[in-house]
Amino acid sequence: MKAQTREYAGHRIELKRTRGQMQLLIDGVSRAYGQLPDGKYYLDDYAYDWSDDLLEVAQRFVDHKRRADEIRAKARKSRRSGRED
Repeated sequence: MKAQTREYAGHRIELKRTRGQMQLLIDGVSRAYGQLPDGKYYLDDYAYDWSDDLLEVAQRFVDHKRRADEIRAKARKSRRSGRED
């Protein structure tokens, strides 16, 4: 793996070498990741989705967080208005 930076959906995804180890950062926040025996990567916070490409998993994590935030916002709005949409 080599150091890379990618902009995705308004977020900055970086792979950089720190103290001899590769570090994944999403919007400047370090994210722990691992690798399965078959070589696929996963994020500790998002172990439901795996890929041979760590940056692809990071992009899927960004999409997942966006959808979760949208669902939470809709639920809060429904609770405040007293109805379920």
